[in-house]
Amino acid sequence: MRTIVVGLGNPILSDDSVGIKVAGLVKQRLAGSVGVDVIEAYAGGLRLMEAIAGYDRAIIVDAVKTGDHAPGTIRKLSPDSLSRTRNTLCTHDGDLPTALALGRDLGLKLPDSVEIIGIEVDEVEQFSEELTGEVAAALPAAVDEVLRRCGMIKP
Repeated sequence: MRTIVVGLGNPILSDDSVGIKVAGLVKQRLAGSVGVDVIEAYAGGLRLMEAIAGYDRAIIVDAVKTGDHAPGTIRKLSPDSLSRTRNTLCTHDGDLPTALALGRDLGLKLPDSVEIIGIEVDEVEQFSEELTGEVAAALPAAVDEVLRRCGMIKP
């Protein structure tokens, strides 16, 4: 089974970069492992759909800002979840569920399993390459959650 891990975000908007930072740490931990590819992406919608095409499984890590949970809270979401992440929606070309439906209609091989790991964030408008404290503290748990879902560490 081919798996792709996609870290979404904007690397210069503080907590919005959490998905990218998780992906980087996962990539380090998986160095030399076979069967899991790890990439960074900066937009959702059609571009994200194209990035996961050809894989059996996709794990997407992105920032979520609902205000319903404390910063650093890690949640599992589905593409159809009412909770939207910051970057699975691209204002230029639609949201992830619409892009996946279009890709399937066009006959693309898309993952049967698409999981989203959302990390509740605090600051997403300030230009910074650093995460806020609570979100930074959640990085190890988020990385472990991705590795668990990839079958690389035991639950």
